[in-house]
Amino acid sequence: MRPEVKAMLWRWREVAVALVVVALLGWWAVSSFGVMRWIALGFTGLAIVFAVAAVQRARFAHKGDGYGSVEVDEGVVSYFTPYTGGQVEIDAMTCVTLLPAVKGPAHWQFDAPGQPPLLIPLDAFGADRLFDVFVTLDGIETEKMLRQIKQTPDHPVVIWRKRTALLR
Repeated sequence: MRPEVKAMLWRWREVAVALVVVALLGWWAVSSFGVMRWIALGFTGLAIVFAVAAVQRARFAHKGDGYGSVEVDEGVVSYFTPYTGGQVEIDAMTCVTLLPAVKGPAHWQFDAPGQPPLLIPLDAFGADRLFDVFVTLDGIETEKMLRQIKQTPDHPVVIWRKRTALLR
């Protein structure tokens, strides 16, 4: 099997499993009666939600053959390279920006008060782990983020900004 086909299949593996589960639960719902049908329909709906999440995760993933390595551990995003890097606490983040590709890949920029912005290339090793970070951010529009990644904008795009409470 060609390496690029193998990589594509690996990237979409969660979607394939989710679709098989939806099909099996759908068959159970159609072939059962009474209370069991309603239980099967409920599980089928839940499996559909997981399938949609799997599609979003697959659309977010990149090859991971870029510069540096990303690690997400205990509420902290870390980026390591031989020459630079940094860390930012997820709870402290105030803004996530998608920076356009200029002489290299596009970058994520994470802003937090009191520290310089953390820049992470979209194709860094382990950058797919950032999807789990993004979905925990309050008010993020996942579909907007995925569209911006695909379009590769020519100017910085704010993907998420922390909502601050209005003080009276």
